[in-house]
Amino acid sequence: MKKSLYIGSALAVIISIVLGVNIYSASKSSKGIYIKNSEDKEPFYEESYADYLETNGFKNKMSNEEISIDLSNYEASKEDVGKLVNDGIETKEEGKITWEFDVKKSGFYNLEIGYIPLKGTNSSIERKIYIDDEILFNGLNQISFNRNWVNETDEIQIKRDDEVRPNTIEDTSEQVVFVEDSQKRVAEPYKFYLEKGTHTLSLEAVKEPMKITKITFKSEKAPIKYDEFLQTKSSEYPVYSGNAIVGQAERVDGATVGISKTSRGILMNSNFSSPKLQPYHPYNIKFNTIGGDSWKIPGDSITWEIEVPEKGLYEIAFTAKQGVNRGGISYRRLLVNGEVPFEEANSLGFKFSTQFQNYVLGDGTKPYLIPLEKGVNKITLENVLGEFDKAQTEVENSLFTLNETYRKVIQLTGTVPDKFIDYEIEKKIPGIKETFQTEADRLNNLLKEVIEITGEKSEKLVVLEKLAYQLNGLAKDPNKVVKELGQLKSNISSLGLWNMEISSMPLEIDYITLGGENLQFERTKPNFLEKAMHETKRFFATLFIDENSFYEEDKERQSVKVWISSGRDQAQVLMNLIEENFSGNSDINVQLELIPESVIIPATLAGEGPDVVIGLTEQQVMNFAIRNAVVDLSEFPDFNEQYEKFYPSAFEGVTYLNGIYGIPEQQTFMMMFYRKDVLEELGLEIPKTWEDVKEMIPILQTNNYDFYLPSVSASPTLYPSLVYQNDGEVYLGEGEDFGIETGLFEEEAMVAFKDLTQFFTSYQLPVAADFSNRFRTGEMPIGIAPYITYTQLQVFASEIKGLWGFAPIPGVEKPNGEINNTCVTATNQSIILNSAKDKDAAWEFVKWWTSEDTQLQYATTIESIMGTAARYPAANPEVMKQLPWTKEEINSLTEQLENTKGLPEVPGAYMTTRMVDYAFKNVVTDGQNPREALFLNAKTINKELDKKREEFGLSVKEKIEDE
Repeated sequence: MKKSLYIGSALAVIISIVLGVNIYSASKSSKGIYIKNSEDKEPFYEESYADYLETNGFKNKMSNEEISIDLSNYEASKEDVGKLVNDGIETKEEGKITWEFDVKKSGFYNLEIGYIPLKGTNSSIERKIYIDDEILFNGLNQISFNRNWVNETDEIQIKRDDEVRPNTIEDTSEQVVFVEDSQKRVAEPYKFYLEKGTHTLSLEAVKEPMKITKITFKSEKAPIKYDEFLQTKSSEYPVYSGNAIVGQAERVDGATVGISKTSRGILMNSNFSSPKLQPYHPYNIKFNTIGGDSWKIPGDSITWEIEVPEKGLYEIAFTAKQGVNRGGISYRRLLVNGEVPFEEANSLGFKFSTQFQNYVLGDGTKPYLIPLEKGVNKITLENVLGEFDKAQTEVENSLFTLNETYRKVIQLTGTVPDKFIDYEIEKKIPGIKETFQTEADRLNNLLKEVIEITGEKSEKLVVLEKLAYQLNGLAKDPNKVVKELGQLKSNISSLGLWNMEISSMPLEIDYITLGGENLQFERTKPNFLEKAMHETKRFFATLFIDENSFYEEDKERQSVKVWISSGRDQAQVLMNLIEENFSGNSDINVQLELIPESVIIPATLAGEGPDVVIGLTEQQVMNFAIRNAVVDLSEFPDFNEQYEKFYPSAFEGVTYLNGIYGIPEQQTFMMMFYRKDVLEELGLEIPKTWEDVKEMIPILQTNNYDFYLPSVSASPTLYPSLVYQNDGEVYLGEGEDFGIETGLFEEEAMVAFKDLTQFFTSYQLPVAADFSNRFRTGEMPIGIAPYITYTQLQVFASEIKGLWGFAPIPGVEKPNGEINNTCVTATNQSIILNSAKDKDAAWEFVKWWTSEDTQLQYATTIESIMGTAARYPAANPEVMKQLPWTKEEINSLTEQLENTKGLPEVPGAYMTTRMVDYAFKNVVTDGQNPREALFLNAKTINKELDKKREEFGLSVKEKIEDE
């Protein structure tokens, strides 16, 4: 009895202590923490820019002259590149515009440009800048001009008790900016040295059209230190003494009267992590924060219009969380009414926190007092690299050097060196020892600097430590690189990922608080009871709320049930579009449901299926079509209007027995990716034909490089592409007899198969490889891959940005000199099931969903949410042209798209892919004769075609021959 009493008393004490600690911790969260203030340090400049300033003798003195350029006095690189209008000059997404101007006094100037974005693909505008026909330093290769985005309405609609994220529209007001580093390594404008005399300024378009309204060389007023700044303002601005002012960060509410952002991708979020977030609901969608992982790219900014009751000096705090980069700091530059108020505001650091905190703008010991005018003021936070400016640049330089060194090593040893061979590394690669030591020292110094900035040694820094240790060892004995080549490659790749992470600066904000000195804050951490109640409500919500349905029942309207299997984000975006642009403008109600792909066919055959399925592959469409479960869309009277919007290849994979059973949504095909730097180094041209490839491969292999060609199993569309390039056919037959026999017995198919396998036998190309990674390191400087590989390289291979491109795949040259570079395409389709109760209503939905406007809205929204890696492979060519490709890229894509062909699906088609793969392995692995291997495996294909055609009541080759 006494023992139980002691245990009960001990538990009571423990619970009391836990509750007491929790209550104390929760109450403590009402106090603000100061934002990390950047220490005084010399500005860090990228190497080529630093050399430019030093060469021209910069001594921290700027010219006090102002030079305005006459926009009307211009020269265009070609006709129609520029068009003079009343308020400026309109420039297109390609071409170069040049102005001549006179300088009266030699000196350093900043460059100010006024511009208005023109209708394009909604991505940021990019230009190259030349002075006297020369790009003076690397940063001028890519100068970005942001677009500005606002919500279409301040009202947030509520559907099914959930808030719906409002559409964003572009604010095309004029913007005036100083030209500065687009990567935000230095928070100041570029300085240009202009000697007295006549000069030229050129702007070359890289991406997006823009109207230029003014160009001026002048000096920006540099911000002063905070203490000096406060002295100049304190007499004019009294310290605010009223109640705290709160404005929501994600919506117009409270003191917030307007919000704009420089990227559509910066999103309002529905965060359920805490009941203290504003506004709050335990399970219904309430948008209560903005940013987070969608606000991490340097240069992206959010501007809040905040209304204050009186002119004065205000403390400003952001209730925010930086919970992504453990051991990292997210930096922001503060602008008030369009200007950086004082020098320290150029770099304000938000330290890592697992929970929302009240971050107070201050110097670490006391808050900053910010002067605001009575009424509406603009407060901007811009993503900058802050104290990581040097780290990011140094890592980029190190990556470039190490990749170059790695490529020199594999040129000598190959990717799999023989450990028993003395390659005389130090003798044949002069300076390699010094290179290893220099990079080891660089990474060791960098490691110390990052620890000093963050105040801790996080697990992410192991990458630097590990590579620096290896390089130190290789510097002592460079010949060890032969044994450690694989590890060196792995460590360099890890450093590349670290470089991407260090420039990622996420920050999620709930609300903004303004007030006088000793500002009081809301509590950001829930206590025990609040947290327990919150979690309980969320648990019971999972039992009674269906999160897979995205619709409200409406028995008074026509209803179409639509199934999608692509993902929750995609389903939510589609439902928003349906509610905004379809259901509201028609008499049709759409019941959208998120269903696993594996369920669709069984449920449909069981009579429990939907009316419309979207996002199906061609093979899945065929599974429906051969069972007479899907509608022949070509029977609708206005089908031809839909057909003409796409290339014929988009329909060839869903054509069966003269019927067309789908409308294309997505279309993918292969492109040839190439490293510009490596090909230039080797004196090679981009190959146009497969014969060119054969001539290129020995040169590549002599230098221990490889050409990447996907095997049959890695890319089932490559071999059919070669068959069509040789004027062959994959299947034979006409009309209802199409697919009655394989075409792989024909001479054209035999030649194509021999040519394909020869690359892996005679030319020893690798059968399997991680192309993206090897392309990044330079081991495979050229290869064939799906064009959506572009997005992967853009995101994960930033160190080779600008050093690569893509072109149409090689082809077969015909006797008349023309090149047939046909490429087999793959599509995702929308279908209507025969079980649909209202096929006309279903057809109206499919037409709307696959229309240019809807597909473009869907594509841009998905990319804004998920980033460049989610670039939508639109089947509609007009949609593809409006996505954020450069002019050069879209020209290459269009050229290949015009030469695509769909692979017809027939009953038993799966056996073609399987047996061609077997034949490929017979040749490449077992050394069998290509013709013999293909012939033997093609016989199995014919047997399966006969079997499946007979199963579905179609003509069979053997029976026709018997008759």
